[in-house]
Amino acid sequence: MTWSILTMCKRNAEEILKYMISTFTDYLRELSEKENDEFGYGEKTAYVECLEIIQQWEKAKENGLDYEIEKFFSL
Repeated sequence: MTWSILTMCKRNAEEILKYMISTFTDYLRELSEKENDEFGYGEKTAYVECLEIIQQWEKAKENGLDYEIEKFFSL
């Protein structure tokens, strides 16, 4: 799901959470493909923590967060 700045308008919470899951997961995949310095590791840790928080959402599993995030992206 990609949104440009021009299409950003009021969205409901579910749409925002789905967008965040997609975006953070994409960022983590990109970071996993390259060797990280301390900054990269910190960035990766922050995205994992965000996904773990979103994982508390009642619809997280049905929206792709049905795995142990920290192990999957190996911190």
